[in-house]
Parts: sequence; C-alpha cells; structure tokens
Amino acid sequence: MRAFGIISLLFFIIKAPTTVSAKNWSVYTSASFNNGTYIYDQNTSNYYLNTGIRYQTTKWTASVAFPFIVQNSSVYNQGTVSGSAGNAAMQGSESYSGGMGDVYLYSEYKLIKSNRLLPSFSVTGQLKIPTVKKLTLFSSGAFDYGLGMVLRKPYGMYSIFADVGYLLLGDPSGYNYINPFSFGFGLGRFFKNGAYSASIYYKGYTQIIGGIDPPQQLSLGLFSRISDSTIVSIFVGKGFSESSPDYALTGGIEWTL
Repeated sequence: MRAFGIISLLFFIIKAPTTVSAKNWSVYTSASFNNGTYIYDQNTSNYYLNTGIRYQTTKWTASVAFPFIVQNSSVYNQGTVSGSAGNAAMQGSESYSGGMGDVYLYSEYKLIKSNRLLPSFSVTGQLKIPTVKKLTLFSSGAFDYGLGMVLRKPYGMYSIFADVGYLLLGDPSGYNYINPFSFGFGLGRFFKNGAYSASIYYKGYTQIIGGIDPPQQLSLGLFSRISDSTIVSIFVGKGFSESSPDYALTGGIEWTL
C-alpha cells in the first residue's frame, strides 16, 4: 500500500503537466566521468551518457532520463551487455563493461511562490525503474521511490536553495538497504542578466548500507545560455565518503523544442 500510494502521487505529478500546454518541452543530453576507489583497493572509472526529455512551466517540472553506463575497473569483469547483464566475476586486470542503467523519472510542483520575505516551496517526487530484474553493475534490479521538498530564495543576482527528501529503496536479492533521508543546499550567482550563471551545491544522505559511509559530494556548476533555446553546462564534483567518487566531471546541453 505504501508503494501504491507513492506511485499514484508520482503518476499525478508527472501526468498533470501534459494537460496544461505542450510548448515548454526540451531535450537534454550529458556525458559524465567519475573516478574513485570507493570501498575497494583498486580504482574504478565510470562513464555515463544520459539522454532525457523535460517539461517545464512556472509551476510544474517533469523529466525522464535514460542512462547508458560504461565502467572500467579491475574489481569486476562483467562483459559488454545491452539491457541485461551476466554474473559478475572477480578479475585481476582492468576491463570495460557497458549497459543500460535504470530509468529515472522526476517531477516537481511549486506550491508557494517566493516573495520579498519567504522562499518558494515545492514538493518533489522521483521514481527509478529497473531495466533488469536482478542486481548488476548498471541496475539495482528493484524500484526506488522518493518524495521531497525544495526551498528557493532569490536575492538580487544571487539565489540560495535547499532540499530534503526521503527514499524508499528496493532491496536486490541478498541485500537489505536502509531507507535514507537526503539533504542538500547551495548558492547560485547570475551574470550578464542571466546569460551566465554559476552554483555551488552540497548533497548528502543518511546511512544506506550498514558499516559504509553514505554518499556526500560537493559540486560546482557553470551554465551558459548560448541562444534562446540552448543552454550548456559543466559540473565538477568532489566526493567526501567511501561510497562517493573521488572526483566527477559532467558536461551537458539542453535544447528547448
């Protein structure tokens, strides 16, 4: 019943914008690289190619993302797969493995507008849909659900923002995850009437796996509107726990249709 309620809310949040207008659609793609040792002694590099579509109005935001993942690691050698994966085997030499990651849906609805004194208040929903039915390097093999809220407050050319959420994580066979709270806060700055902007953002989680530090990461983002319909972005990230990458780099572009 808990999962049914969350799915119903997510369906309402994601479906509702399509009844408003069809003029605020955009498509986006990004390429990411991260690297770290995580809980292992060997180094692991991950490459992500994300493609998605977004719908946005003054109140609604809804998006869906489809990631393709390539991993270079001496920890696991899983072979190249597409949409499915075989059993992982321990190997002593580096190898590349690739496959489709889980599909992510996200939506946000603004309940309260920002005014001179108060920040805006929005509720968020997210859903992760597994691409396979068992745990692999690229999929958890289980559905994840999340609900949260976001506060934003502009101050001239600056903007501060914070978010908090709760995740219900599906447990792959043999694992028992702890459902975590997430929290984040950041600061943004606009330049040249919004043609350029920069932000710094910290994101963390409470315990997910017993005995392993949960993810914590600090990111710097740079954005440029190169035309009325095109925005490019670059993110540089630094992890601060054994479950986060040591560093990450992402470049993206979004086109308004």
